[in-house]
Amino acid sequence: MRTKIVSLFFFCTVLVALPAWAQNLSSGEPPSPPACGDLTAKFEVRPSKGPQTAEPKPGTALVYFIEEDLNTQLTTHTSRVGIDGKWMGATHGSSYFSFSVDPGVHHLCATTQTGMATDDVLTALAHFTAEPGGVYYFEMKNVSMKDASTIYTNDATLFPVDSDEGKYLTSSLTLVDSRQKQ
Repeated sequence: MRTKIVSLFFFCTVLVALPAWAQNLSSGEPPSPPACGDLTAKFEVRPSKGPQTAEPKPGTALVYFIEEDLNTQLTTHTSRVGIDGKWMGATHGSSYFSFSVDPGVHHLCATTQTGMATDDVLTALAHFTAEPGGVYYFEMKNVSMKDASTIYTNDATLFPVDSDEGKYLTSSLTLVDSRQKQ
């Protein structure tokens, strides 16, 4: 009797959850993490003519987003960065840009604009607490490899970077500007 009750409970739980599960599958797009913007958004990225370094605006913090694109035999990634559900910009290849944030806890999202072999989006997430006048560096490493048997390996990681490393990376990489395509 007890087994029948447990089985009935399990069956009812699956029945209730099935429509939501099917809805996610039918959209064709993976669910967007809350820190990201709309995963269908596309960016155009160009080298910047602006100054290489920036200072935080009074009462805000400055975030540098650095992409290191480590590829073997594959195309260069365009990576978007979002914070608290809003896209802030994008990089293309090994490059960087910066943006201001208000003090407080923030959730950062970095995704590839499109995946390589199967159009999968690679997503990496982090959070931090911004202090007024603070400068924060985050690096996304995109790794894409193809072996002799045409097996693709794609991975993206996002992590905070020490200010010395961040200053070194931004001095050696290209500053970019981006705009979201309509």
